[in-house]
Amino acid sequence: MRPAGGDPGLRAAHVQDTRRALIATARQLFAEDGFQATRTEEIVQRAGLTRGALYHHFRDKEDLFRAVFEEVSGEVVQLLRRRSSDGDTNAWDLFRINSEVYLDAASTNQAYRQIVLIDGPAVLGWTTWSERGDGPTHKIIEYLRDAVAEGLLEPQPIEPLAHLLTALGVGSAMYVAHADDPLTARREIGQCNDRFLTGLGLRTRGPEPARLS
Repeated sequence: MRPAGGDPGLRAAHVQDTRRALIATARQLFAEDGFQATRTEEIVQRAGLTRGALYHHFRDKEDLFRAVFEEVSGEVVQLLRRRSSDGDTNAWDLFRINSEVYLDAASTNQAYRQIVLIDGPAVLGWTTWSERGDGPTHKIIEYLRDAVAEGLLEPQPIEPLAHLLTALGVGSAMYVAHADDPLTARREIGQCNDRFLTGLGLRTRGPEPARLS
């Protein structure tokens, strides 16, 4: 339905409502069927809109996918920030929380698993996909430097270690996302990661952080 009259505020609200409807509908279809199997005709029909409305807001299906991708990945980033907001949390705990949040999303969040992890690299390209969000590698560098400063990690070259841990995290999430049984895969890869990180000499203060399985 078009907004009545020529009120600019109503027109702006209508534009935003249309954009939100397209993103919400595409998100559901991309999560259920994947990017390749989802047709633009199905998106506009389910949203109750026209193809003209879709192409007014987005250049093509890939552009719409990018908007959905940013919404879904942004929700997980916000969850991570909320989980990491405890001022008493040390650098090692923050690193563990970061790993657990992303593995949990890979195993239990269908939209994140399909849109961000399975379709994201193919649709957006590896370079764009790997630089998403607030930059996983630079956050890990931050965690590691703080861990050294807090005496939780022996002094060592930080940047190469951060890239190694980024690859570990991405590989772990991909393993979970593509597994036939994501929950079992998440538990098993989490245990493997714990053993690997323990071998780095990372030390905690007090009890180990609780598992988030």
